[in-house]
Amino acid sequence: MLPGVADESYDALVANGVLTHVERPSVALANWIRVVRPGGTIGITLPVASTGCPPSQRWGFAVQDPSAGERQMNLLELLQVVCHLVEIEGIIQNSAAAARHVTGPLCGIEVRLRKRHHAQTPVQSNRSSQVEALTKMTRTAIAVRSQVRPMAEFDSILASGVLESTVVDLSRLYLLYQWLLSTIRLPGHCIEIGVFRGGTAKLISEVLLRRQVAAYLHLFDTFAGLPDRFAADEVGMKGTFADTTVRQVRRLLANNPRVRTHRGVFPDSIPSYLNRRRFRFAHIDVDIERSVRDCLSFVYPRLVPGGVMIVDDYGHPECPGATRAVEAFFADKLETVVQMPLLSSAVILKATGD
Repeated sequence: MLPGVADESYDALVANGVLTHVERPSVALANWIRVVRPGGTIGITLPVASTGCPPSQRWGFAVQDPSAGERQMNLLELLQVVCHLVEIEGIIQNSAAAARHVTGPLCGIEVRLRKRHHAQTPVQSNRSSQVEALTKMTRTAIAVRSQVRPMAEFDSILASGVLESTVVDLSRLYLLYQWLLSTIRLPGHCIEIGVFRGGTAKLISEVLLRRQVAAYLHLFDTFAGLPDRFAADEVGMKGTFADTTVRQVRRLLANNPRVRTHRGVFPDSIPSYLNRRRFRFAHIDVDIERSVRDCLSFVYPRLVPGGVMIVDDYGHPECPGATRAVEAFFADKLETVVQMPLLSSAVILKATGD
């Protein structure tokens, strides 16, 4: 992971056959990108895993193989993880590589990447095959449920600006909606930390308005991207989620007078009066370990009995710090962390006794 190498140290980096031997290729790739200057290049060569992963390697690679098995990795799926940080200038495979006079076992796949001058928002996970399958299953579940319970409210809320303002997939939006409804009769307010463009905040706000719940919704975000407080395996997220403004979010939620936005790095951005408030529902979507830990430390003791806390990034393969933070925090608590069978998400229901 190049410990001790400063960000943006080199104009170019070349890795010959290295990804087949590292424990987490996505972390290695993110760190290679980290140490290259904007506009710089990353060159990668890999052997082709035509018959599985050789014993001498941790991973076998194919450009894209739907039948990839254990210890095999699809290169295009790996590059999706970092495409917000780099442009893919070229992928050359097998005979084409040989035509360029590249010889030896490392000529199977050549990749050339160029680091973007400005990181984009990592929304590619919404297009993965896993999310597409979950979305299809969610739509089926909603259709079945609508036969016994009206679901027009959920569809109407999605159309109110939610879908245009979020990178959260439908399955997690439906999860959020259902768990929020379970807190309608509880006391306390709502809080979301990690707002981005306000899509999930809009969902929460619309439920409160339409169900006539007199609760405030407190929103926290830097509105300038993730704070620079990354663990070693989180550097690939540097510079992400910056394409937003607090004005944009306030405009989206202007129909709810009980929405309060707080700009800055959490927990420094917490107003003093909020230390005395209690919460019925909390949505934490901050991606990185230290931020998740800070959120849990503030929200948990203020969550009412029966209140619900959702940690969006728990279990996500590219947000390992979020999972670590949740597991460490609840190791000595009464509550059980329930992982949802989605791309990511965990639900914690506050116990009725401390």
